[in-house]
Amino acid sequence: MCGIIGFNFKAPDHSAFLNIAEYRGPDNVTSLSSGKFTFAHNRLSIIDLTEGANQPFVSACGNFVIVFNGEVYNYKEIRKNLEGKYAFRTKSDTEVILYNYIEKKEKCLEDFIGMFAFTVYDIKKDTLFGARDRLGIKPFVYYKNEKQFAFASEIKVIKELVKGLSVNHEAVSQYLRYLYVPSPNSIYQEIKKLEPAHYFFYKQGDLKITKYWDSIDSIGLNKNLKEGEILEKLDFLLNDAVRLRMIADVELGSFLSGGIDSSTILYYMAKNSNKPINTFTLGFAGADKYDETSDAKKMAAHFNTNHHEIIIHPNVTDLLPKMVHHFDEPFGNPTSILIHELTKETKKYATVALAGDGGDEIFGGYPRYEAALLYNKIKFVPRLFWKALNPFFKLISEDISGNHKLRRVKTFVNSLTKPVDEMYEDWVAYFSIKEINTLFKVQQDFDRVVLEVFNAIPAQDLIIKTSITDLKTFLVNNLLAYGDAMSMANSFEVRLPLIDHRIIEFMTSISSDYRIKDGQTKYSMKKLLKGKVPDEIINKPKLGLNPPMGLWLKNDLNGFISTYLSKERVEKRGMNYQFVSQLLKEHNSGKKDRSLYLWSLIVLEEWHRQNLN
Repeated sequence: MCGIIGFNFKAPDHSAFLNIAEYRGPDNVTSLSSGKFTFAHNRLSIIDLTEGANQPFVSACGNFVIVFNGEVYNYKEIRKNLEGKYAFRTKSDTEVILYNYIEKKEKCLEDFIGMFAFTVYDIKKDTLFGARDRLGIKPFVYYKNEKQFAFASEIKVIKELVKGLSVNHEAVSQYLRYLYVPSPNSIYQEIKKLEPAHYFFYKQGDLKITKYWDSIDSIGLNKNLKEGEILEKLDFLLNDAVRLRMIADVELGSFLSGGIDSSTILYYMAKNSNKPINTFTLGFAGADKYDETSDAKKMAAHFNTNHHEIIIHPNVTDLLPKMVHHFDEPFGNPTSILIHELTKETKKYATVALAGDGGDEIFGGYPRYEAALLYNKIKFVPRLFWKALNPFFKLISEDISGNHKLRRVKTFVNSLTKPVDEMYEDWVAYFSIKEINTLFKVQQDFDRVVLEVFNAIPAQDLIIKTSITDLKTFLVNNLLAYGDAMSMANSFEVRLPLIDHRIIEFMTSISSDYRIKDGQTKYSMKKLLKGKVPDEIINKPKLGLNPPMGLWLKNDLNGFISTYLSKERVEKRGMNYQFVSQLLKEHNSGKKDRSLYLWSLIVLEEWHRQNLN
């Protein structure tokens, strides 16, 4: 994985833009001016470590230039089909992508299994092609005005190239609603994110963006498959997805939580390796209720891995500014700090690790999918009943230690008073529309992208509908965003076999009964692993990678609250201090779990300090 840069105008300071995100690729930093564009690349060497594979990479004919971030795992198979026409100089996947594009143009994307963001420049035609992988694992941001175009892996690079950017106030409201800024928006009005599964052509000021893949196209295609056929196909896909992601010329391992997703990956890694797998588990000092190290030990012993326990003592006061710096825009999921610490420590032993991100979205692991099933059973109950019941639920105090179950139950009951699309949005949102309008002195309208995505999915099955919505919103803008930002901050690559697009297509094509069945979440995955991993791992309740927010707010973040959320500071940002004070009182009294609300405001203030003051 790497950092890519390109622009068609004179840079204000060459070295600054080139080195500002060097942590994404410290092994080689190179720039090249070709035609009307300048390209640059920060390389983290993973496949073909030779200098010949450095980027920007120019075709043998001298007419095409590629900069590429990510991995195309099936590059060896694609290369076989090209070797008769092109003389390869390296063993890299970069060169394969370049020649496959020359051969097939945008159709080349259909061949790629992997995570990628890349551009290819045709010098003679002065045409730039760019694309982002189907799920959006790798980031791609760009700036465009009438004559200028710039792109990069990170916003901070474009900020170095382009001055006079303005804050996108719609994005601020979206951030408070969802805890992230959803694509195509960024925190700056002039910078956009290329959405997942899209490619573009740019020529002389004209930008044309096209979608090339969509999971909705697979809905119901295999709805009549029997369980045995489903498990056989799934076993093949999972094995192949893991096998392909084990290809590397550097030390590789796997993150192991002891949960079903990471255990699935470890099983298939062990199946495809003739040596012990390196495994890495995260633990918290002084926060046993969040700790899964004992379960991870059982799995490590079961597969005889080279196991490493990483016990962290996160200093949130020090880590918060680093986190905000690497995201470039407000980001409200504190799990990102844990990923930063995990990848920082794992880097001492390896450069690449496989992880289970996306397993919940694909196989039916989140509590909200169980809520969708419950809703299907009670949806005929009049909304007036839930409206009458709701005041009594509001009286129930919530757990402010970081366990969000009570908050979720109350949110569920309250959401039953609304149409199904707004109900689902409430399940994944934080500040309500009313609260956002109360928080800001000037009302701010914004696109409710989760609603828009939900309503555009042509599925009657609510679990399929919510799952695809999660893939297009929560997964890409939240989990994948922090996975990339925090791992690359430590020059570390994370690979995600469970969101191989072939697995997504298959799971979307079959009945949702194979996600949740007989009261079991992740039914098909658990059925597949029966007898292959210990039963206690299969049957354990979901914990998830969650930070001890209650402890952080009570201890480490106490100083932040008094300064970042002071009356003077809050009002300076154009916000209503009385409302912020109310949030603090509700949280401290235990009436409501406002931990992520308060965290998001602290992050927003830190972003202001780093970028506007």
